[in-house]
Amino acid sequence: MNEPGNSTIPSTPLFDHSGFVALRETLLDLLDQRAEEAAVDARLEDLLRHMQQQFAAEEAQMLATQFPPFAAHKREHDRALDDFSECVAKWQSLRDRAKLLDYLENGLADWFVKHVNTRDFITARFIANPAVRRSPLTVPAPD
Repeated sequence: MNEPGNSTIPSTPLFDHSGFVALRETLLDLLDQRAEEAAVDARLEDLLRHMQQQFAAEEAQMLATQFPPFAAHKREHDRALDDFSECVAKWQSLRDRAKLLDYLENGLADWFVKHVNTRDFITARFIANPAVRRSPLTVPAPD
């Protein structure tokens, strides 16, 4: 999967989402290969930890730069973590590969593309450019 929005986000390591993309791809491969559940569990934990760390780093930078729509961006992060955690709990309870695959291919992927191309684009632009911080900021309406 090519990272959506990568060519439009100002170049900054904070918004390098290649780790997320690689972990998600690994999970898809494991599911396609009918890998052992323990292997899937381990990669799900890796992806959750990666998301938590990524979101925490973004949120720290948003606070440091006094990013005006911080709360809306953080709500999206919180919702994504809640949705992911719920999906993992269902997987651990039911071991339904089809449902997990559907979430990874659709729900999570759709959220990721939208988030990177809206919230992260605006946030990265704000953080990377002091001139933007001094001008009015237009932010897409939350869901």
